[in-house]
Amino acid sequence: MPMLSPNRGSLTSLRLSPARSASAATAAEPAPQAEGPKPSMFLVGVAKAGAVDHNPVRTFSGRILSPETVAIVPQVAGEVKKVAFAEGDTVKKGKLLYVIDDVQYKAAEAAAEAAVAQANASLDYARKAFDRTKTLFERNAASADAMDNATSALAVAEANLASAEANLARAVDSLAHCRITAPVDGKLGVNAASVGNYVSTASGALTTLVRQDPLRVAFAPGSRDYLAVFGGEKGLKELFEVRLRLADGSDYPLDGVVEFVGNAVNAETDTMPVYARFANPDGLLVPGATIKVELRAREPARYVSLPLTAVLHDGEQAYVWMVGENNLPVRRDIVAGPATATYQTVVSGLEEGEGVIVRGTHKVISGVPVEPVAL
Repeated sequence: MPMLSPNRGSLTSLRLSPARSASAATAAEPAPQAEGPKPSMFLVGVAKAGAVDHNPVRTFSGRILSPETVAIVPQVAGEVKKVAFAEGDTVKKGKLLYVIDDVQYKAAEAAAEAAVAQANASLDYARKAFDRTKTLFERNAASADAMDNATSALAVAEANLASAEANLARAVDSLAHCRITAPVDGKLGVNAASVGNYVSTASGALTTLVRQDPLRVAFAPGSRDYLAVFGGEKGLKELFEVRLRLADGSDYPLDGVVEFVGNAVNAETDTMPVYARFANPDGLLVPGATIKVELRAREPARYVSLPLTAVLHDGEQAYVWMVGENNLPVRRDIVAGPATATYQTVVSGLEEGEGVIVRGTHKVISGVPVEPVAL
């Protein structure tokens, strides 16, 4: 029986089984790397931008002013003989308010009238003397000195008459001021001089007269809004309605008219003073009081609109999130317009019908995909 050679036996001993061979091959290959967790897909609500006719109301704090406030100060000195009004009366222009003792002023007027008459007589004599002297001078019957004297006397007489007439005018004016009348329509205040008091120009105001109808309301929008929102003075006058809200919360029934705009911006507050005129037939508006002023455009503007939750702010920049390719969020900067309690208007940066993330905006991370759900 033939025997196996040692060499053959050793080859047989080195031959591996199929299972062990596969195991060895596997051990020789590098182990695959484990994949990391994929980013979570956050659910976000997406809706299309709408449009709305928006007519925002801009509210300002205003101050009611009277266009005419007159301090009634006596122009002559004397005893008050009559007070012809009751405190708080509403009076018309020309209404008698006070009578001051006029005895001395009547006497001064009479004396001034007499002085005028005397000056007229002197002037008449001076003219006649001048004419006679001139005739004689032309006939060489009077000297040049006599002619000069006649000319001078005539000039002095004319000046004396002018002075007398000026004094008469002053006396007449002083006498007229003994009767103090209302210079404008308005409401009278407290009387500071009862009958029997001696008053003069140094006494100060005897009372005040304040026009009540119409009244003026002053308010001050910011200089930026004055241009960007209202379009300056022309825009305020032509495009906006001015209304008031009274202290009890009710609306003032009459609209106002922008009368004029101040000539300079307030450097401390960066605001532009605006003055509007309001009729006040029932006296509901009182000068000096504060009041809410509401400005509303005469015609509503068309704006792109979004839910308030869709708009975010990064410093002074407003923006929204949109869904781009591969469901990646894309930031879009916008210019935000006026907002209400339910929606935000957009001036530019977004068109009606574009899809915007309106829910889950707090979950959005740049570069991380989202799972949009149409709303």
